[in-house]
Amino acid sequence: MTIEQNIARFEAEVGKIDRPGIDKLMDYVRKSDFYKAPASTKYHLSVPGGLLQHSLNVLDALREMLIKENDGTDETGKPKVKYHYAVAGKFVATIPEESLIIMALFHDICKTYFYKEGFRWYKDDQNKWQQAPTFEIDDKMPLGHGDKSAMIIKQYMELTSPEMYAIWWHMGITDGGDLRQFGQAIDKYPIIYALHTADMIASHFMEANDGNVGAFADQSAAESAGEYADATADAEPRFEEAPPIMSEA
Repeated sequence: MTIEQNIARFEAEVGKIDRPGIDKLMDYVRKSDFYKAPASTKYHLSVPGGLLQHSLNVLDALREMLIKENDGTDETGKPKVKYHYAVAGKFVATIPEESLIIMALFHDICKTYFYKEGFRWYKDDQNKWQQAPTFEIDDKMPLGHGDKSAMIIKQYMELTSPEMYAIWWHMGITDGGDLRQFGQAIDKYPIIYALHTADMIASHFMEANDGNVGAFADQSAAESAGEYADATADAEPRFEEAPPIMSEA
C-alpha cells in the first residue's frame, strides 16, 4: 500500500478514539516525521513510511490474537467494541477497542525524530565501490524506548494503566528490561504480553527490510483504497522541530 493510503487508514483508526487530548497528540504526529520515518535502520521496514506501516501491522496482528465482542452502543448510537485476551482457554484480559488502537498505533511513537538519512559503501558486480542510501540513528530525545513512547503520549493525552504498562513494556526485556519486573508487570496486566507478541509477529513475520513480506504485502489494500482513501483531507505530514517532550523548569 502507498504511504498516502496508510496515512488515511491510520487516521481513520485514530478517529475511533474519543479521549481528551487525542487531537493534540495527532497534531504532534502530523508535525513530526512519524508518517515518513523508517521502522528501523536495517532490521525491518527500513524504508520511508516503515514506522507507519509497522504500527498498522501491529494493530492487525493484535486484533487477530484477540476475540472481538460487540458490546451494544454508546450514548451517541455508535457500536461499542471490546476485545478479550484468552490464554489456554481462559480470559485473562478485556480491553475496549479504543485501548487496542492506542496501544498498537502509538507504541513506537518514540521513533519520531529518531532516524536520519545516510549511506553505506558496497561493491557492485564489477567490484566497484558504490553508495547505497540507508538510515542511521540520530535520537533527538534520548529517553529510552517504550518508556519514552508512554512519556510522549502522556504529554498530550492520558493513558489507562493497562495502556501505559503495555506500551512501556512492549519490547519485553530486549531493551534492557529486568526479567523479574517484566514478569511482575505481565501478572498485573496480561495485555502487555499480547502487545509484545503482536510487535514480534509484525517485525519477524510480516515485515522484511524493505516492505511487508509475501501474503502481507498487499494486506487490506483494496479496503484501504476504498474505505480509508478519503478519510482525511489533512493527511500530508508537516515537518517541524520536535516540540519539547517535557517542560524545562
